[in-house]
Amino acid sequence: MRGRIGILILVLVALVGRAQERTMIHIEHANQFHKTAGSDAMRLLGDVHIRHDSTHFYCDSAYYYEEKNSFDAFQHVHIKVNDSVDMYSRTMVYDGDRRFAEFFNDVRLMDDSTLLETEYMTYDRNQHLANYPHHGVTTRGDKKLISEIGFYRDDTKEFRFFKDVEVLSPKYLLFSDTLFYNTKIEKMWFQGPTDIINEDNSMVGNHGYYLTKRDFAYVDDHPLMCNETQEMVADSMLYDRMQGFAKAMNSIQMTDTSYKVILRGEYAELWEKIGYSFATDSAYVVYYDGGDSLYITSDTMFYHFKTELNQEEKIIGRRHVRFYKSDMQGKCDTMTFYMADSVIRMRVDPVLWNEDSQMTATYIDIKTANHTIDSLFQREQAFSISKDSIEGYNQIKGDNMVSCFRDGYIHHVNVDNASKVLTWLREDDGSLIGINISASKNMVIFMEDNNISRVKYYEEIDETLFPEEDIKEDERYLEGFRWLEDLRPKSREDIVHPRPESLP
Repeated sequence: MRGRIGILILVLVALVGRAQERTMIHIEHANQFHKTAGSDAMRLLGDVHIRHDSTHFYCDSAYYYEEKNSFDAFQHVHIKVNDSVDMYSRTMVYDGDRRFAEFFNDVRLMDDSTLLETEYMTYDRNQHLANYPHHGVTTRGDKKLISEIGFYRDDTKEFRFFKDVEVLSPKYLLFSDTLFYNTKIEKMWFQGPTDIINEDNSMVGNHGYYLTKRDFAYVDDHPLMCNETQEMVADSMLYDRMQGFAKAMNSIQMTDTSYKVILRGEYAELWEKIGYSFATDSAYVVYYDGGDSLYITSDTMFYHFKTELNQEEKIIGRRHVRFYKSDMQGKCDTMTFYMADSVIRMRVDPVLWNEDSQMTATYIDIKTANHTIDSLFQREQAFSISKDSIEGYNQIKGDNMVSCFRDGYIHHVNVDNASKVLTWLREDDGSLIGINISASKNMVIFMEDNNISRVKYYEEIDETLFPEEDIKEDERYLEGFRWLEDLRPKSREDIVHPRPESLP
């Protein structure tokens, strides 16, 4: 019994509270008052001013229903919601108990420098919420926001736009399915397929935000950013148009069709104005000019492209560089590829493989032409090794070497300063004649079928032909010999998952 009494008291308190919350509509002014026959409505004419709580209503004429605590307003309808929010229309229906208004024809909502225009709108004073269910245009500063459905909270200054959303601005265009816009902090959130387009590029994504004053966008859920020649995709991306800066995270691929470069990694940055980008964490580059592509991996890959501030296109790999091309493979710690000159520079422990030959030096420069090696420069501690057809290794050593190629094969090698050659000489039937070791200050070595065919010496010639049995095993290798075939990339997939390096 006591429980039932308690419930009854709570219900009565709630009813009393609701009755106390009800506030009546007050007629502040009208030029004429007329009681409508057969109705409880009062006709108000001329300079009508009605107040409900702190909200003021103005119109040319109105029907006021005292018992229902409501009224209908006509012509030049104006609601003064607060110091910043005003609403206008030609017709309005207002329910005082619900604090709910419906606006018809030429509807406008103004909040400081924001203007919302539509043909039908509702406004819930309790929720501070305006809503149009069919097509509205919002103007703020130099931009227009268009959608089929929209909501506006005047207390938080936040819009919600749904279906066929368009943002039109001199600086950018934005198209989306769902967009939230806070005018107080000038930030837009979008959901669903969204395009952001400006004069420099465009971004496509499914989720993110845009800071209108900073011209700054963040997009995730597989965004894409592109211009006429460049495209970047990733799991997430941010773009600062004022700085010309983009950052991408996870599963990144940047493609430059003008220079035929693909750059991949798990983290990347792009600086448009200075023509610079880099990728790291599984960094990978493909240079696909022509039928035979060049594949490069390293800890970090840098790509420089032409802009007003940068006139040189180049690719730079730093730390643990490995590359693969059908006619050459290599590894080093730093590599620079100058695309305009078709020159590759290898630095810090470089090793280059071509067919059956291995080349090492302190510095290696490769000049390519028509997508194949044209010439090769080995500077300081140059060493070239090729495997003999049966056993052993043919070796060339010197301070510097210049190798010239024909049709992808070494044609001749110029060696200078402390030049030395070790050759396994054979008869036409393959039988071994002996192991020839020669030294000269300078020499030119001619190659045939990737084997030494003859040597031309200059100054201080020292040459000895040893029978195989007369030369010890350790004497069959020139000083500094290292055969690094285990480190050679065997395919383009091999540079992505390299073999562990073995000791020399």
